[in-house]
Amino acid sequence: MSNFTPSFLDQVLARTDLVELIARHVELKKSGSNMMGLCPFHHEKSPSFSVSADKQLYYCFGCGKGGGAFQFLMEHDGYSFPEAVEYLAEKAGLEIPQESASKPDDNKRRERALQWLSKVSEVYVRQLFAESGEMARTYLKRRKLPESIVRKYMLGYAPAGYGFMQRCFGEDVRVLAGLEAVGVTVKGDRGYIDRFRNRLMFPIRDRRGKVVGFGGRILADEQTAKYLNSPETDYFHKSDLLYGLSEHRDEIRKRKMLLVVEGYMDVLALAAHDLPIALAPLGTAIGENQLREIFRLHDQPVFCFDGDRAGRQAAWRALERMLPILKSEFAPRFLYLPEGEDPDSLVDKEGGDAFSHRILNDAQPVLQTWLTGLRNLAGKGADGRARMAKKAEAMLVSMTDDYLRQAWRQEAEKATRITLTHNETGGRRYDRTVSVKKRPVNIVQESFMVGLMQKPERLYDLPDDLKRINLDEEGLDRLYRRALDSIRSCGASEFNLIQQLKYEFPDDIYLAKWMNQAAVSDDEFASLIMDMQVAILKRDLTFEKDLSRNLKMQAALAELQKRQKVLRVKLEDSRWGDE
Repeated sequence: MSNFTPSFLDQVLARTDLVELIARHVELKKSGSNMMGLCPFHHEKSPSFSVSADKQLYYCFGCGKGGGAFQFLMEHDGYSFPEAVEYLAEKAGLEIPQESASKPDDNKRRERALQWLSKVSEVYVRQLFAESGEMARTYLKRRKLPESIVRKYMLGYAPAGYGFMQRCFGEDVRVLAGLEAVGVTVKGDRGYIDRFRNRLMFPIRDRRGKVVGFGGRILADEQTAKYLNSPETDYFHKSDLLYGLSEHRDEIRKRKMLLVVEGYMDVLALAAHDLPIALAPLGTAIGENQLREIFRLHDQPVFCFDGDRAGRQAAWRALERMLPILKSEFAPRFLYLPEGEDPDSLVDKEGGDAFSHRILNDAQPVLQTWLTGLRNLAGKGADGRARMAKKAEAMLVSMTDDYLRQAWRQEAEKATRITLTHNETGGRRYDRTVSVKKRPVNIVQESFMVGLMQKPERLYDLPDDLKRINLDEEGLDRLYRRALDSIRSCGASEFNLIQQLKYEFPDDIYLAKWMNQAAVSDDEFASLIMDMQVAILKRDLTFEKDLSRNLKMQAALAELQKRQKVLRVKLEDSRWGDE
């Protein structure tokens, strides 16, 4: 993608209002110097999500998510870093510097392709409402899809026969090559022919809302595929995309409901009944990348399948594919519909409210679905229990969440009355990051860092003994040492230092957390400095063997503690005065 210079990133952030960006998804209210709202990353009833308009950082005191504008788009909307930068740059009216692009020609080619796809989509829409689209319109009426939904989701029609694209866009060789590149025409021995013919067209969008391809449903009984997708390109990967994602993302977060269904029409039928919460894979079994996108959007999705054998098989495949990415924080459920029904037909019969009731009350937890599926696969009797235990053990190997795997193992052993013998540490098919036990964060040291980062000019006046120490926790010490190095080398204004540390440590959430905490006053910071110095003296006293120096250090400690006591009384008085 692109390698962006720090100056360009500064420019993008300077023109981005984080509060405005987040307020599109979260209702924010003023709280002191910050804005507060319900966290969009986890379920909560009381607001713990704080946004600092001053520092342009957000932090959730409930789940610990934090960062700036780029991080929000990456965490909330699933953008890659280059996509987040490009989105905000485009929004701010900034042109992506060509020198920063590793492959500028590829970027231009992609933008041209997306422009072609947008134009083609508009042509299909016009054709649906033209005279030749009568068969498609009749089909949509039969499926009881209202015109408001058809227009909102920009459904279209690709006419029967050949040469439609050429009639619309002309015979220019470059134009024909462009249409071939985006997959709407195919070059054969007799020239270009249309890929989609006599099909109802569903535009497929990426997370930015750009049309990146199409799905087409055949309208006549022909010896051809019922559904046809655009070919794979640099921007269209069936296994990564979800139908309805860009249209439903905000509603899913707002309603805290996500339903995964099998088809395009299911998505649209539910939306027509005021349930714009459904997503669907593009005519293929759901893949791991699609599952990651789903869990990023909502941690309690419901996977909806037909109640027949084919539906249960599809559910089992989805469950198998989610095991490697399943975490104890996720709570997916599985909803089986009555046999012969799909979401499209059932919501038409019983209405949106009744279907919502099914989602909330009839969906089974993933663990229950797994155990039921194992029993169905294994059969009855002692042999069946043995097969069930063997299959369970084989599936547990793919799980990467250690605690969840142990919990599922225990449930499988209860169900089979067989002790699973697989070695937890051997035979893993998936790499696991070795957990390193971190030293607990020292509260005084973290409070000291909060005061420093909120007002970096305090770095200049630190006592020398504090500049020489190392903080206990590695993450704190890394930021502290880098901040000290920064002011020694070139000085640092508040904005520049925080911004610099954000660039150097993009995955660090301390900064976002600290900038959204209550301000540390000068007196409070002076008290923290004394706390730090007292801790240093007490530590040094335990190692000092020279009696004369030991006595001097004890006297210094006593004097420091006396001053500390006076300052604490002053702080207490000021707190009472504020009440």
